[in-house]
Amino acid sequence: MESKQAELELSLIKKIMEDTRRINIDNGVHYIFWGILVAAGLLINYLMLIMDFYEKYAGFVWLVLMISGVVADILIGKHQSKRSRVSTYGGRLLSSLWLASGIAMFIFGFVGSFAGAYNPIYICPIIATSLGISYFTSGSIQQLKWLKMVSLGWWSGAVVMFLFPGIHTLLIFALMIILFQIVPGIVLNKKSREYLVEAAR
Repeated sequence: MESKQAELELSLIKKIMEDTRRINIDNGVHYIFWGILVAAGLLINYLMLIMDFYEKYAGFVWLVLMISGVVADILIGKHQSKRSRVSTYGGRLLSSLWLASGIAMFIFGFVGSFAGAYNPIYICPIIATSLGISYFTSGSIQQLKWLKMVSLGWWSGAVVMFLFPGIHTLLIFALMIILFQIVPGIVLNKKSREYLVEAAR
């Protein structure tokens, strides 16, 4: 019985590894999309605060951006799934990871601050810590060591923002989004395109 269970577990691990090698399960589009959206939101939020311009509506701006982003992301995901028509266990695992991560970040960003659980200035380092976990796991699933290492950037930035909180953490976080989300997304997208060209030969 134990031998059969061990064989099933080994076959599952083998399937995940084969799935990951057979197809590039992440083309980086979601990284780029969310990176641009969040970086823009951070810069708008920063300008609203330093210019004392409707700063009480900052939460509303984020709510609109996030809801719009979710709708657009769903549409992008449906379009991509129609084009690829290939579903792998690794790909489904990756989708589940980022869905769970997105829900957690939404709770940290909106519910936690609305409930007064912590000063809103700490939202950025809390989310950066969460993103570090997601990138480390994502890199492990895709067997991409460099993507796992991106998590160190998120965690290092989180430590800095926790130790030196202030309005400028919005700018620091925007820079982190560009370096640790948009740039990796572009790299993944480039590698995905190269893979598709090779596969078509």
